[in-house]
Amino acid sequence: MALGDSLAFGFQLNKFIANPDPSAFTTGYVDDFASMLQGIDPAIETVNLGCPDETTLSFKAGPCPYRAAGYGLHHDYAGAQMDAAISFLKAHPGEVSPITIDLGANDVNACRLDQTCIAHAIATVGENMGAILTALRAAAPSAEIIVMEFYNPYAFAVPGSNTSAELLNSVLASDAALARGRVADAFTPFNLASLEPGTLCALTFVCTPPLNDIHASDPGYLVIAEQFWAASGYGRLDG
Repeated sequence: MALGDSLAFGFQLNKFIANPDPSAFTTGYVDDFASMLQGIDPAIETVNLGCPDETTLSFKAGPCPYRAAGYGLHHDYAGAQMDAAISFLKAHPGEVSPITIDLGANDVNACRLDQTCIAHAIATVGENMGAILTALRAAAPSAEIIVMEFYNPYAFAVPGSNTSAELLNSVLASDAALARGRVADAFTPFNLASLEPGTLCALTFVCTPPLNDIHASDPGYLVIAEQFWAASGYGRLDG
């Protein structure tokens, strides 16, 4: 089961402009990670509830803002993504694992450059994600839960913004640990590579005019999937 925002959805702005149908988005990290999992079990199925523009608050309270704007989801649901996830887990006890989730970036991005707002948003993410992961763990006691630590697409446009990204990721990692979850680190390969800004430009569209899209490119989504794979430890079962 994949939960989260536009990154879980596999969103890319150029694809959205050409064709917003969810069937056009098949190269996200969820798709790549699913392919890796199918190397262990070809019968494994993916339920992707990802919702572009989702925040930790809208995840809990609903509705999905992307669906509310009239756009389709990979796996349709009305109301809150959290309710849809919990309902699915309860309907399939012991059958769902792993659960991947990425949330929190949109909470912080809404602040723009307001540092007071950013600090408050990160604290709110910590509180909301704690509640979200606790609920997921209660509904799926034996499932592997893997939380994504975000890359920072603004690292070079906004000098110093890595500090906020690292603080957000620290909060997410703490919440994951409390829920007996793991973390998939997207920050290190995107933002701490030796060849920057070239790496960030290759793994996202942020340097590609005219859209300068902050979302991951296909190679970027593959890197994120590899981080989920590494965090999962499932490589020991492959082959």
